[in-house]
Amino acid sequence: MGDLFSRRPVSAHVKDLLHGLADAVQNALRRAPGDLADVVGKGADGAPTRRIDAIAERAAFEYLDTALPEGRSVLSEEAGRVDRGGEWTIVLDPVDGTHNAIRGIPAYAVSAALCKRAPQGKVERLVEVRAGLVRDLVSGITYYAESGKGATRDAIPIRVTKPFAPRDTVFDVYLGEKAHPKASEVAGRARRVRNLGAASLDLCLVACGAADLYYMHSAEAGHELRAMDIAAGVLIVREAGGGVVDLAGRPLDMPLDIGPRTNLIAYGDEQILEMLL
Repeated sequence: MGDLFSRRPVSAHVKDLLHGLADAVQNALRRAPGDLADVVGKGADGAPTRRIDAIAERAAFEYLDTALPEGRSVLSEEAGRVDRGGEWTIVLDPVDGTHNAIRGIPAYAVSAALCKRAPQGKVERLVEVRAGLVRDLVSGITYYAESGKGATRDAIPIRVTKPFAPRDTVFDVYLGEKAHPKASEVAGRARRVRNLGAASLDLCLVACGAADLYYMHSAEAGHELRAMDIAAGVLIVREAGGGVVDLAGRPLDMPLDIGPRTNLIAYGDEQILEMLL
């Protein structure tokens, strides 16, 4: 991989780069020894780091050391921001849905997005993401998008559901003790309600038309979604013809950094958004 990326422009091989990263994580977890639920440290935000997260992140960093020998910046859930120069920033969640993984619920993924590295002293933003990949680490299904080039599921183009069928709506809604009361109201408007508990995969359900809506509204500050959770999935939804907005209905944007968090609404048909706002 090192020779491939050193001989030719990286911009022509973004897809190979992100697929290779997902392969590295998936292969490392298949071979991983020990109890993947063990707490082995703390992440950059202070949350416990499980063995599964540490193994996945290490595999991703080792791959990137080979694939981008000229350097890169990485914003990752566990390590935070690691800046080694270069042209690119990779926004990485090595395992999105860690709690699912350690409880044996088959819904967790690696999420990786790529954008141009910001100038010194500045931070990249969500709207600047140029490519994103989400790999379901159980099924191996891969969602991918590049800015202006559409979105795919295992290399087959995908689109959101338009128009939605009012009598057959499927809403993906975050519920539970941290959820805002409005979430129950939104769920009550749907024919069926689902939630995977892995934001990258929840977003991809909207992108491929399996869900009409993904609604995330935490009532407690600090429990919203981070940039690493959603950077790839937001691009995939938008490239599949859908929209992602904040709770006021504005197109979602945020700094790509360890601290900021956000609630969001992802949708296929704008009529659904109009129902909620």
